[in-house]
Amino acid sequence: MQDITVTIAALTRRIEELEDERAIRTVLSDYALAVDGNNAEAMAQLYAEDCAIDIDSAVFFNGREDAKRIVTGEAHQSILPDCAHIMGPFSIAIDGDRAVATGYATIFVRRDGDVGVWRQAYGRWELVKRDRRWQILCRQSRSTGRVESQSILNAALQKDAGR
Repeated sequence: MQDITVTIAALTRRIEELEDERAIRTVLSDYALAVDGNNAEAMAQLYAEDCAIDIDSAVFFNGREDAKRIVTGEAHQSILPDCAHIMGPFSIAIDGDRAVATGYATIFVRRDGDVGVWRQAYGRWELVKRDRRWQILCRQSRSTGRVESQSILNAALQKDAGR
């Protein structure tokens, strides 16, 4: 009887991990939908109250309220409604109630009838599970062509969940 108990416990853990991974992917997809939908409130709710966001070591947002400026700020408003964020693929490492998702974000913009890449970036998204839902705690985004972006990618290869 012990073997079946152990097996069920192991399967339960695996199912929970798969559900967590799916939930994290949904958070990242919902981010793109909210940003492109010009919905600052929905986007901000994906972030933890105490979040920290670093874009290219040049633009910083701290806290959920401040994160709304990602959508309401001039840079994003200048490309609406002609933008589309494509997120992923992501490598996800989960360690209990913390996770790190590392992957790509591409922003396409339509200008004068032509669609082209406006920004391509590597991202490291630290997430925390609070109140039974995954929330973005820390986000680091680096545009392609930056030497420091390689450290983001290489950390993901180590499957380090940020602990």
